[in-house]
Amino acid sequence: MAAHRRLHIGELLVSLGLAALGIFIVAGAGEIGGTGGYEQLGPRAFPYLVGTGLLIIGAVLAWQAVAGGWRSVPLDEAHEAPDWLAFLILGAAILLHMAAIAWAGFVLASTFLFALIARAFGSRRVLRDILCGQVLSLLAYLLFTRGLGLNLPAGLLGGF
Repeated sequence: MAAHRRLHIGELLVSLGLAALGIFIVAGAGEIGGTGGYEQLGPRAFPYLVGTGLLIIGAVLAWQAVAGGWRSVPLDEAHEAPDWLAFLILGAAILLHMAAIAWAGFVLASTFLFALIARAFGSRRVLRDILCGQVLSLLAYLLFTRGLGLNLPAGLLGGF
């Protein structure tokens, strides 16, 4: 007997939302000024890449939703109860980062963002998570400020 295929409305709406976001990004990238340097890559290249990727992923997921549901989620695990504590920790991490980055600086705010997200994903090793977040945040800060010449908020640590 053939498997019953049905339209998954929620999956289709998320898929179409991704495709629409891709179209929005590609359309907006056309309004970015500037031309490519000697590499022929300008400021539009990355938004075009991201927008096209979202459009393709949205189209593939929409096709799967219409053809019986997304393929990557086994049916027995597709409708587990959400982990609301993890969701709240993730939300708090993002809000804390947004509130703290201006006065605490990129490195400290991103360190605690990393540690809280690790906790939301189930880590119980707080000191290790803070240390990893500190190292990754510091490397990102140095790459962007010294390597690329961008300004990120130094905050409490100052401009070392």
